[in-house]
Amino acid sequence: MVVSSSSPPLQVVLGSRASSDSSATQCAAESPAIRGNSTAYILGTSAYPRLGSGLKLKIDGRVPMEDRKAPLSQFRPKSLLLSTFRVVAINISSTLSTYFSDQLTSEQDNEKLVDDGEITPYEADEMNEEWESREWQKRMDILPKKIGYALLRFHACTALMRFYELIIGRYILCVDGNARLESGSIPGRGNSTYEHSVDVMDKLTRDPFQASLRTSQILHNQEHSPGKVLSTDGKETSTSSELYKQMYTTCLWATIIPFLAELTVQHGVLLYGYGVYYMEKKRRRKEREMSNSDGDEQCKDEQDETEPVDETAYALSILFRSSHLTFSRGVSLIAASVGGAVGSVIYPGWGAIFGIQIGDTSVGALLD
Repeated sequence: MVVSSSSPPLQVVLGSRASSDSSATQCAAESPAIRGNSTAYILGTSAYPRLGSGLKLKIDGRVPMEDRKAPLSQFRPKSLLLSTFRVVAINISSTLSTYFSDQLTSEQDNEKLVDDGEITPYEADEMNEEWESREWQKRMDILPKKIGYALLRFHACTALMRFYELIIGRYILCVDGNARLESGSIPGRGNSTYEHSVDVMDKLTRDPFQASLRTSQILHNQEHSPGKVLSTDGKETSTSSELYKQMYTTCLWATIIPFLAELTVQHGVLLYGYGVYYMEKKRRRKEREMSNSDGDEQCKDEQDETEPVDETAYALSILFRSSHLTFSRGVSLIAASVGGAVGSVIYPGWGAIFGIQIGDTSVGALLD
């Protein structure tokens, strides 16, 4: 077989090259030469045994789907400790902020009563002290239960995320295990369908923290003048604008599966709450009907009027709440992506994480 001298050379690299911080910078600096004169392929990588072999290395030196987490990875000691600390810290801070906000509101209401002459300042102080002791004790008593529910919800969402990733990777995109072989997708230089599927899966499983650091480093290395780079469409733009644009797209893709898992858990909680309420209402109605079976028709008629069990209204209420919940999570997805992009511009890495969290919680506070 004769190979033309004009054919671009083939570079075979190890996937571990992408694991080091310096590799991303090196690959980004070499990327024009790689795109123009050669093609880089991976000689096997990834936590999944059959993923990565024969795939093109990303421009940032990253292995395709490198950020994807393995099943049950959240139960590893380090991940479990960090996630538990995060959930506990969020719930404690939320409880304290709510307490101080309610305390301020209560004190302002008492001050208004003092100004109106309804109570004396001494009585207002006593009411404030009584409120503080009562509310503090009540909130501290329910805090452990609140943290427990939050941890259970977190792990349920994480498990659903891994489940959705498995379904998408194995049955929809066919990039996992033997699914790619059964679908006829053999990775190689000419298989654009498989490479596109891997690219989509890679976008869905990106780590915003690492993506923010890598993208910021690459753009700064590509600056042809201070603060100026060429955008993806070839126009000159500021580094911050290009970083915002790329990170918005990255965060939007990367948060689809987490938000879908969160939406599923919220719908499960919604249906469970409605189901418990509906069954309890029917049980109470049945008990009262049995207690009135001795001939007290007046009490029975009053019960029918005060607590009717209307399945149609019940279903419409669930549909309305479900639609509102879906709309709220959809807006939160966009707001979180914007927050992640802005946070990446301010402080790459942790800025993306805090931006996503702020965008999500702000929309939740407005729409929920």
